[in-house]
Formats: sequence, C-alpha cells, structure tokens
Amino acid sequence: MVLSITICTYNRIEYLKKCLKSILDQTQGSKIIEINIIDNNSTDTTKDYVTELQKKFPEVNYFIEKRQGISFARNLSFEVCKGMFLAFVDDDAVINKNWLEALLNELKNQNENIIYGGPIYPKFENEPEKWIDKNYFVREFKVSDGFLGTIKSKEGFSGGNMCIAKKLFLKSEKFNTEIGMTGGNLGLGEEPDFFYKLIKKNKDVKLYNISEMSITHSEAYYKLEKEYLKERIILNANQFAKRTLFHENLITSIIILKIKVFIQFLKLLFSLVLQFFIPNHKFKFLKSYWIIRGIVKAIF
Repeated sequence: MVLSITICTYNRIEYLKKCLKSILDQTQGSKIIEINIIDNNSTDTTKDYVTELQKKFPEVNYFIEKRQGISFARNLSFEVCKGMFLAFVDDDAVINKNWLEALLNELKNQNENIIYGGPIYPKFENEPEKWIDKNYFVREFKVSDGFLGTIKSKEGFSGGNMCIAKKLFLKSEKFNTEIGMTGGNLGLGEEPDFFYKLIKKNKDVKLYNISEMSITHSEAYYKLEKEYLKERIILNANQFAKRTLFHENLITSIIILKIKVFIQFLKLLFSLVLQFFIPNHKFKFLKSYWIIRGIVKAIF
C-alpha cells in the first residue's frame, strides 16, 4: 500500500459525502490507495453512510475515535493506516482536479523526509460582507512547486491538506491533544505545534509545495461573523507567540515578536485611513489589531 488518504470527521455527514465523492472520483478503485474515515465520535448518520459505501468501495475503511478532538483522530490515523504515506483531507473540503495525480507523481521518489502540501481555496456558503477580505481565507504556501523556506517550514502545511510518511510521523512527537478543534469548539495550533517539534527533532525534513495538490474548503456562514473572526485571529496570534516563546531562545523570541508586532502596527496605520475608501481595509485594520492583542496577551 502506497498511500492512505485520511478524513477525520465529526457530525458533518453532508460535507463528508462531497469530500468522499471527490476522492473516489480520482482513486478509481486503485489497489495502492486506501481511504480511512476516522469518526471522532459523531452522533449523526456518518457510520451508517460509510458502512453502506463500503459495499461498493472496499478500499474505504471506518474507524472510530471516541476521545473528542481532532488531534486524537489524527494520531489514531497513523496507527491504523497501511500506506507508506498518509495524506489528510478536511471533511468539509473537496480535492481539486489533478490532486491525486500530482501527489502520486511526487511520491514515486519515496523520500520519507519530504512532507507534501498544497493550496487551500475557499467556497463561501454565503457571500461575505464587503468589509471582509476574501483573501484571508486563501492559504498558499508558495507561488509555485518547490521547497518552502526555513521560516515557513516551521509553521508547516495545513493539516487539512498535507501528506507525510508514516515512518517519519512514528519517530516524531504526535499531535498535541491539548490543542486543536474539539467537537464543535474552536481550537487551533495543533498543526504548527506539530511541525515545530518535528523539524526541530528531524533536521533533514523538508516541506514541498505542490501547486496542483489543491483543495476547495467550505466556509460556513458562522465563519464570516465578526465575533468568530475576532476569536479565531486573536487565538491564532496568541498561540503563535506562545510557540515562539517555547521553541526559540529568549532573545530570538523577543526579536521575532517585536518584528511581528511592528509589521502589524504599520499595517494597522495604513488601513486606518484606507478603510474609509476601500471596504475590505476595515477587515485588514481589525485583523492587525486583533493579531497585536493576541501577541500581547501571550506575553503578559
């Protein structure tokens, strides 16, 4: 078995159906690929749906992780997967055309010290208000195919669209089960925390961006609400600061955080005036303000 594609899911049956269809359309019953569903204790019809699907697609496997939290589910996926490499896809996303072909083409080299990832593009369930900057929801790690730089490698790829060798994971630390999404509660930071520790422990590891390994991610209506965005951005900045303080020495941490705050302060001043003329600069102004709040909160 070359590749295990894992979908960790929790009470998102309608999203899961679309996600699985996009994957099965590309795998076409391949003998070198399995698809593993890690059900994080769903209470909807997820199990019934997957059980019925298995009658037609025996390459689909179902596992349940009753401990609530995305990190628990991801850690279990490495225990049960049979593939040499394991790819993660978010349950509320679909893989785009050529996703599988582009990934398998890179996996031919069987380099277990390379982690692969690709862009994430949004699909809004509701049209965002004019003050929101849609680019905030786009995640691109590099403009073309190629290795990421050292700084970007530390933060890593999104856990919703990446591929890592099973052996590399097993000799690294697991996803931190104290952070990340838990059920329907907002949680962040398990992915960059994982990459920080992994790269520190394995100096030969490199991250490779595959432009065609892209997914389209659904953005639900509540993710466009001001309070949700505020909470998410502050939490993200707060965890960035804590990771920096924990993993870097004191002087390096101070330099990194000072530069981060200074850059955001400049952006805040720039958008302070432009928000009255260009609608999405209101979001950019608030985003910079929330990032500064998150960092300051972590320090003090």
